[in-house]
Amino acid sequence: MDYNFENFGMNQIENIVSLLNQCTDSYIFIFDLDNDLLSISSRAKSSFDFSCDKFSGATEKLVSLTYPEDVSLFSINIDALKSGQHEEMNLECRWKSRSGNPVWISFRGKIIPSAEKKRVLLGSIEILHETDKSDASTGLFSETQLKSDFSLVREREGKVSGFILKIDIDNISVINEQYGVATGDSVVKKVAACCRKVCSGTARAYKIAGDKFICMNLSGKSAPVAQKLFLSLKREIAEAEKGIAYDVVFTVSGGAVAFLNEEAELDDIMKKLNYSLSMAKSQGRNTLVMFNAPDYSKHLREIDLQDCLRNSLKNDFEGFELYYQPFVDAKKIYLDSDKTVTNVIGCEALLRWSCEKYGMLSPDEFIPILERTGMIVPVGRWVLRTAFNQCREWNRVQKEFRMSVNLSYIQIKKSDIVEDVETAIVSSGVNPANVTLELTESGYIDNAQGLQNLTENFEKLGVNVDIDDFGTGYSNLRYLQYLHASTLKLDYTFVHRATNGNEGDKNVIKHIAQMAHELNMKVCMEGVETSQDVEKLLVFNPDKFQGFYFGRPCSAVNFRELHVRPNAKLETYK
Repeated sequence: MDYNFENFGMNQIENIVSLLNQCTDSYIFIFDLDNDLLSISSRAKSSFDFSCDKFSGATEKLVSLTYPEDVSLFSINIDALKSGQHEEMNLECRWKSRSGNPVWISFRGKIIPSAEKKRVLLGSIEILHETDKSDASTGLFSETQLKSDFSLVREREGKVSGFILKIDIDNISVINEQYGVATGDSVVKKVAACCRKVCSGTARAYKIAGDKFICMNLSGKSAPVAQKLFLSLKREIAEAEKGIAYDVVFTVSGGAVAFLNEEAELDDIMKKLNYSLSMAKSQGRNTLVMFNAPDYSKHLREIDLQDCLRNSLKNDFEGFELYYQPFVDAKKIYLDSDKTVTNVIGCEALLRWSCEKYGMLSPDEFIPILERTGMIVPVGRWVLRTAFNQCREWNRVQKEFRMSVNLSYIQIKKSDIVEDVETAIVSSGVNPANVTLELTESGYIDNAQGLQNLTENFEKLGVNVDIDDFGTGYSNLRYLQYLHASTLKLDYTFVHRATNGNEGDKNVIKHIAQMAHELNMKVCMEGVETSQDVEKLLVFNPDKFQGFYFGRPCSAVNFRELHVRPNAKLETYK
């Protein structure tokens, strides 16, 4: 119910307030904002440091009563009332009691008209219980209070501006295990104290679940302030470590979201915070990552793709398909004298995936998701079965046609790959001699023995092994002699240097090809795109070529029509 005070003078309003204060436990007040004059219940003097019940310089006095961490928020609200930006105030904060202890209060008021045409705030101050407002172990605000503070501003303004910084102690579980839970609790309290110190006057510090902290500013501070606050926090933590003679060394990671006139709810902002913090952890910890919208959109897309991929697996691998890219015999590239029939001796099976929502995606986008989630294991088994069945079918036409299948290092690591290959051979009925498994040696930099054991087991099954992408990054020449590999495939970038590089590059490739041949390995050169590439590469005496010049990856139907030749021998095409 609204009351009209327009015909009441200040003295009359003060008399009404005096009567009301006799009827309630709250402290009713009237605050003349224009003259900075406050009249309040005389009972308030028993709880707070008021020398009288009516005094000037009220703003300064009220700010002096406010707990340091809440001064910024309280001052912003008072300034908004004085400037006419707000007509009401509804704030929960802490004041200092007469003994100096923090006391939670509810400060509520509304601007009322008066006969003197002044801006007058009529309201009440009520002492609140502290349940759920503070974290017992650190004294910081609780997560419940975080939600309350955000909702209060969000509901009053309809939007929020400022930043939220989330802090996590790096490896706190390791500290608990190594030094004990008591030491871990001590570290948490030290970080809490550091958060309280650096937030003073800038933000509010909160302790939330899982030994994490929030520093929140809703007064319009920008991203640089959040970054500066995090740097200050790291300096304070360094001082804390120094103070305990480095008995325990610890760091923190941070994720921050800055926003301007944001209408989102706290839960939405927290999702962005959690993503930013996880990025900080993945980048080596002890760092801050500011929220980046494009990266987050990519992250959400990956999550959605992960769900779509999982649904494909549940629906009998719906959307998955194998494309096939030919490789040719470099010793006899063509079967006819007119050079119109390419001597395709096999192909590489390449995984493709499409769905209704995203269409066909690049393998560079969906395969890392399969590997990260472990879905590469069931998909890898599907690839083996499908490729081996296709090879058996084409072997009916072209008896010695060979099928190459890539094996993911993650697939090998997380499954019994030898058993999976053997199962696919038996179920398909393919001739093992016509099957080639391609391994990328870079995954075995620290486990050469593991790679050797794997190739030996494949050899026992009668299948061939090729070393794929040789020349990318680290390439271990030393252990090639122990691998029992059939072919060394030189990566496209390596081959490109052979066709366009200097003499030094060409000499390196020449010696690698020569070494492979001396180890009874064949050499396949990938990435052949032009007839000029072919001419330049022939001087290195390769055994096989693969690249767009001889054919792009295509479906099984198209590959059969374009590349599979009955009894593919030179005599057939004379």
